[in-house]
Amino acid sequence: MAQMLLDLVYSLGNCLNCFPGSPTLKINSRSFKILRLLGEGGFSYVYLVQDTATAELFALKKIRCPFGAESVQQAMREVEAYKTFAHVPGIIHAVDYSVAQDRSDADAKTVYVLLPYYRRGNLQDIINANLVNHTRFPERELMHLFLGVCRALQAMHQYRGPPRGERMEAGNPKAGEEDVEDRRARKPTNDRRNRAVAATDADDETEQARPLMVNEEVAAPGERRSYAHRDIKPGNIMIDDSGAAPILMDLGSVQPSPIAITSRSLAIATQDTAAEHSTMPYRAPELFDVKTGAVIGPEVDVWSLGCTLYACLVGKSPFEARSDETGGSLSMCVLGGDWRFPDEGGPGGQPRRQNTGGGANHKGKGAADGGGGAGGGTGGNYNNGGPTISEPIKNLVRQCLSVEPSERPDIDELIELVEEVIEELPEDDGGP
Repeated sequence: MAQMLLDLVYSLGNCLNCFPGSPTLKINSRSFKILRLLGEGGFSYVYLVQDTATAELFALKKIRCPFGAESVQQAMREVEAYKTFAHVPGIIHAVDYSVAQDRSDADAKTVYVLLPYYRRGNLQDIINANLVNHTRFPERELMHLFLGVCRALQAMHQYRGPPRGERMEAGNPKAGEEDVEDRRARKPTNDRRNRAVAATDADDETEQARPLMVNEEVAAPGERRSYAHRDIKPGNIMIDDSGAAPILMDLGSVQPSPIAITSRSLAIATQDTAAEHSTMPYRAPELFDVKTGAVIGPEVDVWSLGCTLYACLVGKSPFEARSDETGGSLSMCVLGGDWRFPDEGGPGGQPRRQNTGGGANHKGKGAADGGGGAGGGTGGNYNNGGPTISEPIKNLVRQCLSVEPSERPDIDELIELVEEVIEELPEDDGGP
C-alpha cells in the first residue's frame, strides 16, 4: 500500500513537472492548451487538450519515435489507419495530425494525432466502477453496446473504400510547434517517464515535417479490403457522449487480414508484432504460437470480443481470472482454453465451454441458444461468487472462445447471434 502511494505521488509529480505553465501546442495553426495526462503506454502519451479559440476539448495522442525510420513508419501506419477508417461510423477518426522533427536527432520524430474526446470514458472505466461499487452492467444495455462494437468491426473486416476516395489531408509543415513563452526549460533526465513527458519542450522538437505516407496507395471508391484490429479490449472501446454507442479506438494494432504465414521468419515477425501490439489477456491463441503454414485472419478479433464480453460481465478477462485463480501461466491458460464462468466448476476447475453445451462446434444460427433465463437484472458481486449471467450470453462467449479459429463465428454470424440474444433478454433487464 505504501509503495502504491509512493508511486502515485511520483506520477503526480512527474505530471505537474510535465507542463509547469500549461503550455500550448499548435497543430496545423490551431492552438491547444494542454490540461492533463489521460493515459500512457509504451512510447505513446494521451493528453486532454483544449482549443484556445473555441474551448472545445480533444484528446491529443503523442507518439514518440526515438528509434529512427522503423518507429516512425509504425506510428505513421496508425495515422494511415485513422485516415482509412475516417468515414466508418463506430471507429474513431482523427481530427488532425502532424509530425515533428527532433532537433537533436535527425532520425527521431514525434507524431501528434488529434482525436475526439469522449467524457464518458471507455468500457474499462465502467468495469472498474462496477468492481468498486459491486454493481454490474444491465445485460440488455451491455449487449446493445456489444452489438455496436461488432458492427464497427464488421466495417473493418469487410472494409470498402470511401466514396471518391476521400481521406484526411496531410498536415501543415509547421504544425505541432510549441509556443516558447508557455514553456520552461528543464534539465534532461535518463528516466524513461521523464524523458517522455519532457519531450514537450522546445529544445526537443522544432519544425514539422510533412506526413511520411503521402505516397501510400489509396483504396479506390468501393474497393473491398479486409483488416483486423488485433487489440480489442474494454480499454479500447470508448462510449460516445450519448452513452448509447461504442467507439472503437487505438488503431495502432490494425493489420491487413488474413495473412498467410509462408515462412518461419514471417511467423516469428507476426508473433513479435502481436506481443507488442495485442494485449495478452485478450490475445487469441493463434497469436501466441504462430505456426508456419497457418493463416492469421479476422477470427483473432472474435476471440478478443469474447474476452471483452466476459470482462464486462465478470470484471476481468477469462484467462486473467483463471490465471489468478490457479496461479498458472496466462499464456498456457489461453493456449489450453482453460477458463470458466464464476458459477461453473468441474474436475480441475475445467470450464463448461466451447466444446460442450453451447454448440461451439457449429457456426451460425442457434449457437447462442441454451435455455436458461436472464439474470433478471439483479445486481451481482464480482468478488463474491460472481454475478448471475444469462445462459444465452454465456453461450455467446463460449462460441467466441473456441481455441480453433475455424470454430468461431465470423463477424456476420456473430452479429446475428448477438441480435438473437438481445431478442431473448427481457426488457426489464435494462436498455440503452
